[in-house]
Amino acid sequence: MTALLPATAVDAPVGTGRQFDALAGVGTMVRLIVRRNRVRLAVWVVVLVGMFSYIASYYQTLFPTQQSLDDFAAVSNTPGIKALTGLSAAADTLGGAVWTKGWMTIAVSLAIGAAFLVTRAGRADEEAGRTELLRSRMLGLHSYATASWIVNGLLCLVVGAGIALASLASGLDPRGTGITGSLIFGASVAGVGLVGLGVGAVAGQVASTSRGANALASAVIVGFYVLRMVADLGNGALSWVSPIGWGQQMEPYAGNRWWPLALLVALTVALLAVAGLIETRRDHGSGLLAERPGPADAPRRLASPAGLGLRLQRGPMIGWTIAIVVSAMLFGSIVETMNTFLTDAGGPMTTLTRGVGINALLALLAGMIGLIAAVFATQSAVSLRTDEASGIVEAQLAGALSRTRWALERLLLPAIGSAVVLGLGGGLLGAVYGSTTGDPSQAVTMAGAAVAYWPAVMILVGIAVALLGWFPSVAIPVTWGALAAMWFATMLGEVFGLPTWLLDALPFSAVPYMPLEAMSWGPVAILTAVAGGLIWTGIFRFTRRDIRPG
Repeated sequence: MTALLPATAVDAPVGTGRQFDALAGVGTMVRLIVRRNRVRLAVWVVVLVGMFSYIASYYQTLFPTQQSLDDFAAVSNTPGIKALTGLSAAADTLGGAVWTKGWMTIAVSLAIGAAFLVTRAGRADEEAGRTELLRSRMLGLHSYATASWIVNGLLCLVVGAGIALASLASGLDPRGTGITGSLIFGASVAGVGLVGLGVGAVAGQVASTSRGANALASAVIVGFYVLRMVADLGNGALSWVSPIGWGQQMEPYAGNRWWPLALLVALTVALLAVAGLIETRRDHGSGLLAERPGPADAPRRLASPAGLGLRLQRGPMIGWTIAIVVSAMLFGSIVETMNTFLTDAGGPMTTLTRGVGINALLALLAGMIGLIAAVFATQSAVSLRTDEASGIVEAQLAGALSRTRWALERLLLPAIGSAVVLGLGGGLLGAVYGSTTGDPSQAVTMAGAAVAYWPAVMILVGIAVALLGWFPSVAIPVTWGALAAMWFATMLGEVFGLPTWLLDALPFSAVPYMPLEAMSWGPVAILTAVAGGLIWTGIFRFTRRDIRPG
């Protein structure tokens, strides 16, 4: 009887002469992916293009004269800045200054974002069983993956086009050069984003879990960034080993090279071809690399919530610690040069630093260390909701473990971890700066200035816990939104003319601005009490509501 059933597109094995069946239903999958990710796609476009537009607009007021641009080019030519952002070949022009400030951040962010979006519609959906359900209908083997590549490739192109238009609208092209520089800028960002898409496609086929795919894609993209960093600290030869270096070598507003874009596109095509080949040959649900079997016996420390949380979060904790260390050493190495530049610039920069002189700049840099530590603490705090949604909490609470103890032990990680990275970051900032001035006491001074931000960091942890208890369904996005708002208002609130009462109410604004100001224990005590109150009310509610997975 089964021999009389009609064949469908999915019944034909690949390689039997009906290769076109492998792409059956691509159009339907494109619509599905756009429908599921329309908010994420819109956010990526708005954030990245908006970031570029803001930098271009702000720099027009920050550098009104050629002398100010020349001073910025001199600061940008220091080893620390070159390693972090690269150096524009036209650093003494407005377009070059904007490139130095924003290109690396925007391009790498788009690459990582494209990789994560690809793994979401690939490995994550396959892991959740959604892909198998979709393939139960007339859907080709490569249709879902191809649709994801199309949608996210268009995202990269839209971001690149938006940046090119914003550059044109801001008049960043040097006089007499036409619009080529703006087009090159947008194309270079789109090209690096496409490579991130290709890396994510391959990572989704190699790894057997969505977490592993994201980690692998991130590691490869960060590796490209490190290669580019080493190249800019050396003779530049290694730039041609890194796709990020290829995008950098397009040199918008200066060399205006188109041909490195062909390398970026070619690499993307090659990566997608490899991903398609692996998908053809591997079993559904498996990756090229099989999951390693765990040990027969778990270490005793994993029986406690703190030990298990530390094991689950060790990757992000190591990553953020490295980020703090690198940032602190970079900040410390450019204090003298940056102070000279800020003194010459005056105006908006004096508003940003809330004063003039070395101590004002050091206080600003300590605040930046605090903001970076806040990202680490927030990520660790929202993992409580992530574990509840994934079902890990239910298994732990099935025994004699109380919810209060579980929450308190897990909160030890952001509480202690943020204090450690604040002290480490501030100490390294002061030590590196002190080594240039012969003042070793700066290490202790700046460690104290950074640790003073710990209560402000814990306010964000408290917000995450309060939302976990009262509004768990929106706890993660609202907490991250609060962090983003805190970053913006703290760093740029005065520049944008936000109300003084609002700026004074920010936790980071209440922290003593050391070493420019003396230590004041009153604000620190109030912030600590508020953070403790938020954490208490969140845990109180969490112990009385139902566990809500999913």
